[in-house]
Amino acid sequence: MRISTSRPAARSGRTRAITVTALLACPLLALTTACGGGSDDSDAKATPSADRSRSAAPAPTRLAKAALAQGDLKGYRVTTHKAENWADGQPKSGTPACQPLADATGDEPSPAAKETVRRGLNGHKAPWKGVTAGISSYGAAEAKTFMRELKAALGKCSGGFSTTLSGQTVRYSEVRAEPLKAAGDDSVGYGLTASAQGTKIPMRMVAVRSGSTVALFMGVDFKRFSEFPVPRVIVDKQLAKLEKAGL
Repeated sequence: MRISTSRPAARSGRTRAITVTALLACPLLALTTACGGGSDDSDAKATPSADRSRSAAPAPTRLAKAALAQGDLKGYRVTTHKAENWADGQPKSGTPACQPLADATGDEPSPAAKETVRRGLNGHKAPWKGVTAGISSYGAAEAKTFMRELKAALGKCSGGFSTTLSGQTVRYSEVRAEPLKAAGDDSVGYGLTASAQGTKIPMRMVAVRSGSTVALFMGVDFKRFSEFPVPRVIVDKQLAKLEKAGL
């Protein structure tokens, strides 16, 4: 769902929000309609070519079937398609100890992930508030290592760190762990603020391990650039789907 307004100044502000967010090198956020203008399957118009593409597409994996889908959450729109011309790849941290935090903002949560499925969500009442939900499968040991290294990075990088992707550098500050109680075998919540082109964007993150699967969530307010915690209902629904799938 795009945010529309008749005022030129507001349109300019929205364009800047999208441009700066893209510069901040958060590929996962390109899934949210507030940022990238993607569309979900419920809005897609059926065409012969689209039908052929769907018929030729490989069958969804077990992980993909467990990902959030349109209709799972009342009041939310679920997006599956990434916006075009978005920066792909993994941001590289100038501080090796902070690389787990940099990876969490990239296409894959870590190089050890065997498969990753991502979804974008926007509330109908406030579509400028975007959440991305990614689920990744690992080996049992690698999933535990991911969580351990992520928590260690939060402790070592509280003073901030920088990342580089596609020649662009982003500075992260206000890095902090936050209290979190969630289902699953291990979890951590944290916040950080990304800065680029004089704009600061607070991000709120949640990571939960369920067996050998890790669910990673990111929440951003694209309109006010204020703190936007990931809604608990999104986390709970995704974890319930993983449990039901035996993941």
